[in-house]
Formats: sequence, structure tokens, C-alpha cells
Amino acid sequence: MIKSKLYNSTDNKFQLPLYVDQQHRVIPQDATNIPMISWPNGTWCLEANVYILELYNKGLSRRNRGGTLLTYATNISHLLRYAFYNRISLINLTDNHFCQFIKMLQAEKRKRQPELFARDSNSVIAIGRNCLEFLACVGRLYQLENFIGRNGQIKAEEKEFYIKQVSSNHFTGKGKPTRKYWTHRAFPTPDPQKKRLPIGTEAIDKIRKVILPTSSSIFLRKRRYLMLKLLEITGGRRSEVADLTCESVRIAASMPKPLLNLITIKKGSGTVAHRMIPIASHDAKFLLEFIEKNRRSVIRATCGFKEDDGYVLISERTGKQLRSNTITQEISILSKAAGIVEKCCPHMFRHRFITKLFVALIEQHEFDNPNSFRRALLEVESIKQIVQQFTGHSNLASLDVYINLAFEEVTNFKNTLNVVNTKRIVKSFQNTLKQLSGELNSGASPTEILVQIQKYLDAFEDDLNTCHITEAT
Repeated sequence: MIKSKLYNSTDNKFQLPLYVDQQHRVIPQDATNIPMISWPNGTWCLEANVYILELYNKGLSRRNRGGTLLTYATNISHLLRYAFYNRISLINLTDNHFCQFIKMLQAEKRKRQPELFARDSNSVIAIGRNCLEFLACVGRLYQLENFIGRNGQIKAEEKEFYIKQVSSNHFTGKGKPTRKYWTHRAFPTPDPQKKRLPIGTEAIDKIRKVILPTSSSIFLRKRRYLMLKLLEITGGRRSEVADLTCESVRIAASMPKPLLNLITIKKGSGTVAHRMIPIASHDAKFLLEFIEKNRRSVIRATCGFKEDDGYVLISERTGKQLRSNTITQEISILSKAAGIVEKCCPHMFRHRFITKLFVALIEQHEFDNPNSFRRALLEVESIKQIVQQFTGHSNLASLDVYINLAFEEVTNFKNTLNVVNTKRIVKSFQNTLKQLSGELNSGASPTEILVQIQKYLDAFEDDLNTCHITEAT
């Protein structure tokens, strides 16, 4: 039987041995969500699984049902299909074969839209690089020294990526190499990187307005409102928002000045890091209301409380954690329903969040130009801590684009940070009231809505009395 998908992931109880202790007991480690790869006919692919095990041992992300490890498995699946259907063993692949493979990736069309190519040049390059890395692993496995290299059986070259060096005035020059990557003469010319701008207020308002008429159930409507709010108030990446736990919300809601514990991804080497995001009290109560009422009823009707995995955003059908891809799909569905023509994705909310943060810092400290702000990021520890606390960026050089966007947005430096933060809190509360108004118009109990308004209003007043950006400790 020919398989359409070449991998199956290990379940949530799977473990691999880590070491043997002094009592001769095997001590295991977590090995969930590891893709196990087969050939298209269903037989085990040794080479691919050795490669995946290498990546697992390097600590590549497996979060949210596979993470980066799943991406790599999906990418090398294209090469496995090519070799299988052309009856070529992996160690017999030549440079000519690899050129054919890359051209095949470029020429492939979409099944439902045959007038369009299946992938752009940058996607082809990403797949090609993963496949070359996989073939390098094959060469090591079979001790083929000349299998892949500048003058190898497959003529590819491994290069080093250097991160920008930070100076007091700007980010420039080479620093330490951070990772290696493969290149090949068959790779297409890269497409220009599209600059993602922050999502605008008008677009967010349009998306919010279509949630009520387009949602098929009360739970879906509530989840969409909550998802939108989380993207706005946390600046989290989609995977970070998907990984938010009920426990984090409950702890934040119990604080006088709520701090939401958000996991930070993209740390590399399998490192799990967290950051504390200050949120408004009325937002904390809004999140808690969803958990205790809407989410609870879905858990009861689906997986049950014993099988509850504890994530805030869950599937209405299964009660299990919502995939990060679903968040992207939801934003796409809502933006199309709102008639938004330009591309709209979750990461644009993060761009907006960081840009607004920088605008606030620029206005508070009255920086004259981008260079003075860059110097402050490097030299003023309190500002550096705030930026890292809110954004989860350990490399400040990667924030350069936001500095430019922020200075484009700032028209004067008279407002203080507290004024900007007050506007942020007021806007969030206005959006909450708009949602409650929509629910009232759709038949919700007026008494219940009034109780919710009073609860949120009390928290809102506290927020206004104490509004400020909390510095990292």
C-alpha cells in the first residue's frame, strides 16, 4: 500500500533510554511527538529515522504536535518519494539526481489550483537544505567520505551563517557563526523577503466585528474573541499562545498586578524558557471567565477532566490543545470574512505589539533617533530587561526592524509611557465591551452580561489606578 504521509508520531507516553544508573536501572527521557518515517510502501526507513534521532538529540522543538522536528520530517519526505519512485537507493543518488529533484519541486503544481506552483523559490531552498543535511547524515552513517561535499558525489557546499554584530550605534558586521547551512547550484534564486508590517487597528476592528456572525457556536465565538485578545495583549508567537496553560491564567488572575507566564520558543538546543507578561486585571478576569465557563463545558462533553491537558485554547470537537496552525487558519478565515485583501497572519499581531512597546519607550525616554535608542538597548540595563521581558528576544540585533518602524510611527515625544499604556488598557477594555454588546444583541442573558460588566469594570478601574509597564526583575 502506498502511503500519502510518510510519518507517524510517537504518542504522549513514549520514552527513550537516557542512561543506566548505579543500580543498573534504565533511566528514560521524554520522547513524545517524534516523527517515525517509512518509505511510501510502508517499510521502515532506517536512514531517515537515524537522521530524525540526531535532530532529537540536538534538542529541536517537538512542541505543539511535532514542531521543527515535524517540519524536517515533512521536508525530507519529498526526497524519499523521489528516490523510491525512481528506484534509487539513497547512497546511489548523484548530483544529477539531486538537480532533477530540485527542478521537480519547482515544477510541481497545486492539485486544486493547477495554474499555480505548489511552492515558491524560498520553500524549495528550505526543503533542499534539509535534504542535503539528511544526505550528509546518510554519508556519515555509511562512512562515505566523498558522498556529499564541494567535490563529492553530490556537489554541495556547507556554509556558516553569521549573526549581525551589535555596536553602540547600529547592528553591523559579523559576529560568531550561529549555524551551518547547505547550498547547491541547482537551488533557485531566492525570492525577495516580504516585509511583514504590523497589523493595523482598522484590520483588527474588522476581524472582531465578523466573529459574532461567522461563528457556528457560542464556544467558537468565545474562543475567537479570546484568541484575538491573547495575540493583542501578549505579543506572543502563535505557538506560545497555543501553549498558554490554564494554570498560568489562574496564577495571573490572583495577582494584584497580573503577570502572565508565557513560554518562549526559538531558544534552540531544546531549552524551555518563560517570560512574564504584564496584563490588565480585567483581561485576566476575561481569560479566567472563558476557562471556568466555556472551556470547562467543552472538556466535560469531550475528553473529560481526567484527560484534560490543561491548555487554554482547545478544540471544540476533542477538548485537546489547539494546534498553532489552527490559529493561523482562524485568522485567515476571519480576515477573509472581514474583506481584508492584504495578507493577515498571527505574527503581524506580534509585530504590532513590539512596535507599540518601542513607541512607548521612545516617548518616555525622549530618544532623538534610532541610533540613540539602539545605544540604550545595549547600555541601559533596565530598558534591555523590559524589552527582553515583553518580547522574548535574547538577540537584540533581531529587533532592528522594530526600531525603524517605531520611529516612523512616532510624531512627537511629548506623551509619557503611562499615557501610552493607559491608551492600551482603555482600548482593550473597549474591545471587551464591544464583544459583550454583541453577545447581548445575539440573545445572551442581560443579567449575566451585567454581572460580567461589573466584574470587568472593577478590574478596569484598578488597572487605571496602577497602569505602568512593569520592569523585569
